[in-house]
Amino acid sequence: MAGYKERVTKDLDLWIAAGHVAADKRAAILGSIPDARRLDAATALAWVGGLLLGIAIIAFIGANWDGMPKIARFAVLITVFAACAGAGAWAAHKARPIASNILLMIASVVFAAAIGLTGQIFDIAGDPKAAAYASGIAALALALAGRSTGAATVGLVFIAIGDFTDRQWFSGAESEAPWMLFAAPLGAFLALRWGSAPLAHVTALAIIYCFGWFAGRMEADAGVFLFLALLLGAAAAGARWLYAQERAFSGVFFGWFTAGALLFFAIAGYLPWFGDENSANAGLAHRLVWLLASGGVLALGRFDRHALVTAVGVLSLIGAVCATLMDLGLDLMAAAGVFLLCAIAALVAGLMLRRSKTHA
Repeated sequence: MAGYKERVTKDLDLWIAAGHVAADKRAAILGSIPDARRLDAATALAWVGGLLLGIAIIAFIGANWDGMPKIARFAVLITVFAACAGAGAWAAHKARPIASNILLMIASVVFAAAIGLTGQIFDIAGDPKAAAYASGIAALALALAGRSTGAATVGLVFIAIGDFTDRQWFSGAESEAPWMLFAAPLGAFLALRWGSAPLAHVTALAIIYCFGWFAGRMEADAGVFLFLALLLGAAAAGARWLYAQERAFSGVFFGWFTAGALLFFAIAGYLPWFGDENSANAGLAHRLVWLLASGGVLALGRFDRHALVTAVGVLSLIGAVCATLMDLGLDLMAAAGVFLLCAIAALVAGLMLRRSKTHA
């Protein structure tokens, strides 16, 4: 979906051509609409540089670790963390949001390293999972205090590391609830509230992971996967509504939730539920619905001009076609013929649509 200013520009040219708006008003009208915020190269390099700076600080401390007494080591860790956090607060006070965001992200990374190094200083036997969770909570606290999307992203990453540490997958009702169940909704709220694309991507994947954990807790039953696919589809519909309301980066959730819904539906077809319970496949009925759903998502992505949804529809359609061909037991030559016919049909349909649009 094009940005608001781009759509107004296109419509304004049509209104001027139709005589509804004077041509000399065009510049004034467009000038009153703010440009959409974009991540330029300088800002992207600043983010990469900030992350590398945090890693460099940790590496420098580690390189000189053995030559310092214990108190000096601890003092260095506290000083570096306090300096980064204080610099982030100063940048926020001076209305420099990008610098504040990057500095708080560095502070969250330094704090995570400080937890492990502090345990090494005082010979404290620690739990890796607890250390990851503590780092994640501290990073989220810094994010909330300083409105830092970078620190929030770091916090979600460390929460995920804690969830994946010593995890017993598909262990039924005894599976321990991941902390991401609480962190992911907070991340989604902050991503939409602050308009952060990286945080939106990380949070969307975290939410899909939570759905996967629930499916594993229920011992991977096909009915559960279908139910979760419907929930993700409903979430995608809600994100699409926000996307139509011009909510910043809600389209990220729209794309990932759509991908999650199709993925869970595809997995459900290979679990015993539809037909014979002793069969590993759901049959051609599932493949037909999968094909139709993929085609619908592809059409929806083109209608909304949403690149991620369109790509999800294409990949899902390819997967559905391949699964159908495997079920039919076609050899490679027959499969190649089917794909050739589909490609020819797609090209002919595209040329006809382009020709009809040109004549119109």
